Amino acid sequence: MKNDFLSNAKGMFDASPQAKMTQNFVLDTLRRNFEGFGYMPLETAMVNYLPLLTYKYDADAEIVREIYKIRDQGDRDLGLRFDLTVPFCKYIATNPNMKMPFKRYEIGKVWRNGPVKNGRAREFYQCDIDAVGISTPCIEAEMMAMAVKCYLELGVTPVIRYGNRKLLPYSDAVIAIIDRMAKVSREELVADLCKHMEKPAAEKLLNDVKNATKIPEVVELETYLTELGINKYCEFTPNLARGLNVYTGTVWEVFAKDSNMTSSLGGGGRYDKIIGNFIDNGKEYPAVGMSFGLEPIMAVLNERSDKPARTGLVDLMIIPLGTESAAQKYADGLRKQGKRVLVYLGNKNLAKAFEYAASYGITQAMVFGPDEATGKEPVIKIVN
Repeated sequence: MKNDFLSNAKGMFDASPQAKMTQNFVLDTLRRNFEGFGYMPLETAMVNYLPLLTYKYDADAEIVREIYKIRDQGDRDLGLRFDLTVPFCKYIATNPNMKMPFKRYEIGKVWRNGPVKNGRAREFYQCDIDAVGISTPCIEAEMMAMAVKCYLELGVTPVIRYGNRKLLPYSDAVIAIIDRMAKVSREELVADLCKHMEKPAAEKLLNDVKNATKIPEVVELETYLTELGINKYCEFTPNLARGLNVYTGTVWEVFAKDSNMTSSLGGGGRYDKIIGNFIDNGKEYPAVGMSFGLEPIMAVLNERSDKPARTGLVDLMIIPLGTESAAQKYADGLRKQGKRVLVYLGNKNLAKAFEYAASYGITQAMVFGPDEATGKEPVIKIVN
């Protein structure tokens, strides 16, 4: 097709002003809560050495296959980051004298060359929080409490399913099968497990996982969840593994209650080994992190009839009638008062101007003609 290069690559999307306003609503809500809980901003490199990105994974691991690989002019193997955790671990490893505990947040784009579906693109934002230097489950509870607060403020009722990797002392291949217990039938699970063991063993394993006894670490976490008043949003799910083999303890995923979205809206877990393995200095770096999925959150918001308001970027639009300079000066006075003002410089047809305002969610406008330029008080009109 002629000029087919004008289309987006698969899994890549442009964000319209309307979509960006919804996105900013989500990001502003998350950022406000991250900082409200004492997490500090951090920015890490988008392009990293490929050995760093693949350090903890087998060559045939799904996440390795999904890395966008590139080479620079020095013929070095590089890759686009697929999450914000690995670059964060690199940051800690290269700043060994940092005071602990350290709590950070980062909002930035990541890339994964994987399947594309509703709520899952190949280029997307991740919104992460991480804490290093805290070994007790109180930090997991804090992150879950923050998550509940964030999702409720976004108008989403969360369901947090949590488990613990210590309840799953199996191989990575078996854990990946167990992690699908809520998504496929028992027959399918047994069939997949039989590739690794005999059928009686597979049946017993599934029963053991389903009826797993809570370990002290889980019991302590549940005490915190109850004390924080968020236990009603949380469900113990012993088969939950979250796939990645970097997790060493508590893991959790967040889903939207009463939604068509089947993908998780976020998730996290404890990864006590990965930073120490990077640094290799004999010290331990207990760490917990959580990621909020911007794309699935927006998909949930967009399926609702009561979508969050996308207005707010502009408080007032001024329509000059041959008075552009005077209108700009008047707008500057309003901006000094903290108002966000757009001076409309398009078609002078008033109907077209008000139509323009409505299309961008601007609810107030004023006509600024010669009388207003010479001192008459402008009249604010409500845009329907």
